Amino acid sequence: MPRDGPGYDPRAPQGPRGYGDPYMGRGGPGYGGDMRDPYQAPMGRGEPAPYDQRDAPKFQHQAPEPSGRGPYDQQERGPQANQRQEQPPMAVEQAPEVVPQLAERVETGLQAEEEKPFDIRSLKLDDTSNLRNFLMNPTPKEAKTIQCYIKRDKSTFRKMFPEYRVYMKIPTANGSERDLFLMCGKKRSGQKTSNYLISMSEDDLRRTSHNYLGKLRANFVGTEFKIYDNGSNPEDVDNDDTESSSSARQELGVVQYESNVMGSRGPRRMQVGLPRVQEDGSLPLMTTKESMMSKFKKRDFTQMVVAYNKPPRWNETVGAFVLNFNGRVTMASVKNFQLITHDDQDQVILQFGRISKAEFTMDFSYPMTPFQAFAITLSSFDSKIACD
Repeated sequence: MPRDGPGYDPRAPQGPRGYGDPYMGRGGPGYGGDMRDPYQAPMGRGEPAPYDQRDAPKFQHQAPEPSGRGPYDQQERGPQANQRQEQPPMAVEQAPEVVPQLAERVETGLQAEEEKPFDIRSLKLDDTSNLRNFLMNPTPKEAKTIQCYIKRDKSTFRKMFPEYRVYMKIPTANGSERDLFLMCGKKRSGQKTSNYLISMSEDDLRRTSHNYLGKLRANFVGTEFKIYDNGSNPEDVDNDDTESSSSARQELGVVQYESNVMGSRGPRRMQVGLPRVQEDGSLPLMTTKESMMSKFKKRDFTQMVVAYNKPPRWNETVGAFVLNFNGRVTMASVKNFQLITHDDQDQVILQFGRISKAEFTMDFSYPMTPFQAFAITLSSFDSKIACD
């Protein structure tokens, strides 16, 4: 188990849907061990120690910690919260004064409307057109957080160019769940730099296929990545041909990793730029002629949402960086991360982490699209000469 990346709670259930608490080990979310190990992660959902700025890594774009209660505030999950959950439902005879109000709310349909959770089945993702629309557009706000998982195939024939498949759990009529395949990504061979093709098909990974969604392309050292849709290179498009110019590819995001020239161990530091969702719910057209990456480097964030990985907290007790993945990550890895924005530092818009040797969780929410989320996680999978 590596001691330089996010780790797991030894008591947590393991496997694709094991939900233990992730705590970073030496230089990253902690690793497992017995209680005699001085660097062992806490054995439960303990409160992280105060963040020591002297020991923590410096983040170029880290915003001040927001005041007020946050994800580590004990008051939000303390004894009182547990007591509320353990109390049995109140009988009507015990509270006769609430009966008229309850009846009124039921009659108007307000109670059912407020308590009705989002049903992913309403999107009818078994239809390929609905699936494409879901993958390429911002996550519905009412869906809150979409939970998916990734399976990595590094078998003998795919050792150098592994495949990554994304699945989502869909409830069934009998109360169980089934796996719904969403998309697949594969590193392309014969390219000068890392280049990943993303498709709606598990088997059809051709750029000329109607299943082709887009790609992720890196620079030589693996510190910069660009996310494109399935359009054509603008240099190959005839600008005088109206129909042809409409198929020019669009940039859907950029990812930038901080170089680690000193070779120090610790969590990676990354920044992400995404097109800002417009009022009508669509994404602005950003062609490669405008170059999101060049604007990003110049700190011109016009029509962009800027996200960065959430800084881990240094825990003096275990001598480790710690992050709270809410039980969705169970193994240590420098690839694990959480993305937050300067607009809302309490909301994690993308969370990625390892749960087994070949399986990872990927949870995302508005304003990110499933395609963008997957492309960003592929950038974390990619080897980085200047970062690791």
